[in-house]
Formats: sequence, C-alpha cells, structure tokens
Amino acid sequence: MHFWKKIFKPKEIKLEENFLLKQKEEYIDYYENSWVDNDIPKVEKVISDLIYDRELSKSKIDLFLDFDNNSDFGGSEWSNRGELNFPGPFYTGETDTCGTGIIEAPNNVVFNEYCMEFVMIQPRNKTELLQVWNAGAVEVFGSYYCDGNKYWTIDKVKNWWARKDYLLECLENEELIEMNCNQEKRYRYYLENFAEIDLRKYCFFLDNGSYPNEEVLLPEI
Repeated sequence: MHFWKKIFKPKEIKLEENFLLKQKEEYIDYYENSWVDNDIPKVEKVISDLIYDRELSKSKIDLFLDFDNNSDFGGSEWSNRGELNFPGPFYTGETDTCGTGIIEAPNNVVFNEYCMEFVMIQPRNKTELLQVWNAGAVEVFGSYYCDGNKYWTIDKVKNWWARKDYLLECLENEELIEMNCNQEKRYRYYLENFAEIDLRKYCFFLDNGSYPNEEVLLPEI
C-alpha cells in the first residue's frame, strides 16, 4: 500500500544534508501520519431523507445524483457482510483486493489486512454519497450494496455495538494499518466519539421509519 500512501502524502521538501537524524525521523513520521481527517460532517437532511428509507434502491440514488454508473448496488450480499461495515444502508460483501475503495471514498471506506473494502461511515452529504457510489462502480466484484435497511434491526445494531472493543482491536492490527492511508485512525475516532449517537438515531429510524432530524427521545443501545 505504499503506492496509495504516496497519493495522499504532501509533496516532500528536500532536506539539507546537515539535518540531524532525529529531525529526519520526525519529518518522516509527520508525513506518514499526515493524512488524517477527523472532521465528521453533520448528516445533511437531504441525504438522511434519501438513504434512511426501507425501500432505498439503486435507481433512487442514481436519480438523486443524476448519475448512472455500472455499479452493482442493486444486488444484495447480506450473508457475506463483513463486520467492519458500520450499520446502515450501505455495506460491502466479499470485495476485490485492488485497493481502489479508499481512493474513491477516503472518508467512508476502510481496508482490512487483506485490502478488502468496508463502509466504515455511512455517507453524510452528497459528496460522500457520490464517492461511495464511485467506489462501488470501480470495485471489480461489484460488492457494494445499499439494501442494509431491509436487514438491520435494533437488536442486530445492539449486538454489533456490543463488539466495539473487538472492532477497535481490529483497527490496531499492524497489517490493516499498512493497507490504509490512516482511514483506520478516522474509523477509530468515529467509533470513540460519534458512532453511538449515530447508531441511536439509526435505531430510531428502524423503529419509526424516519430519521430524527430534530431533538427526539432516542433508543438506548
């Protein structure tokens, strides 16, 4: 994955020969960890109205984006859904290992140690939705799907969240870290800071059929 790291790494400035070794080490470490974006945007209402729908479909999203691609989002592979997928409408099954997902959707996709792709954060605005859509379009096996709302239940969300510590442990895997461009850091930050409230809102949707865009009493998980 060093090739992908270079894509996201700022252009390096040539160091003078008299730089101390310590300074060089600090410089290298800075750029190896420079692509970290922990800015989690709010969920735009136009997006929550679209994707938090029991009958969400590829055609509805294509119409919203005014964009038609060759993705296989219209299918389903729930039985092969990987655990690193965050609960919500979008998820992946058994993807390829070509390493395209974080190029297309760097804020929403994470790799495991085998370079397989997972939706770590559900799209929160139109840009992220389009990027996840593009990630599905270029994925060779067509293993991106948008029918998660038909399968998730409150109990399944609670069971998934109960394994939070295990998920955080997975994100510490050195081989997984090597495959990513710091996406695992973003996912860890999200799980530790925003995920619980998002899951409670998702459970509200699962129970009521609408996403809570106003202050309401949310279910516990």
